[in-house]
Amino acid sequence: MEKALASGARESGFNSRQAQKIMKKKIYILLVSIIILSILTVSFFYFIIPFLWIKVDEVFHNGNYDKAIEYLSFICFFCPKNEEGYILKAWLQWSQAKNFYNNGLPYKEKLNQAVETYKKGQKNNPNNWRIYFEEGVMWEAFGENEKAVKAYYLSSKYSEPPYNKIYEIKSEKFKIKFDK
Repeated sequence: MEKALASGARESGFNSRQAQKIMKKKIYILLVSIIILSILTVSFFYFIIPFLWIKVDEVFHNGNYDKAIEYLSFICFFCPKNEEGYILKAWLQWSQAKNFYNNGLPYKEKLNQAVETYKKGQKNNPNNWRIYFEEGVMWEAFGENEKAVKAYYLSSKYSEPPYNKIYEIKSEKFKIKFDK
């Protein structure tokens, strides 16, 4: 069998040296591709993400909050463990909802977007007290004190002193206890 394969390889003009050259070339191409991909990945996280944060700041200060939310969506997608993106995005969303509410305009859609942003942030950072705290601030701003106290409870559960007293203080203020 081996003799037949060897004679077949010789007849086709293909030998083991040529096979080795082809294999080396493929390995070289693979290694170069891995290096290029690594450089692009590092560049993305060290240059593109900080650039997006700069763009968020720029458009925010120019009053283009929807564009800031769009940039923050990219940041949250590519850096799901960074709670700052979720907190700022949700804050912009619920601030817009609050402005609509104060002016008698439909606001529920923007408020629901903020809730979804907090939920995604909590899913990706389940023990991050700040995301729960900020959700509590949002609910408190809308007079939803029961929801606020629940969020403050979770915030206190995951925080260190002195922040772990948030639930205690807010539940006393609103006279609401969250059943654990």
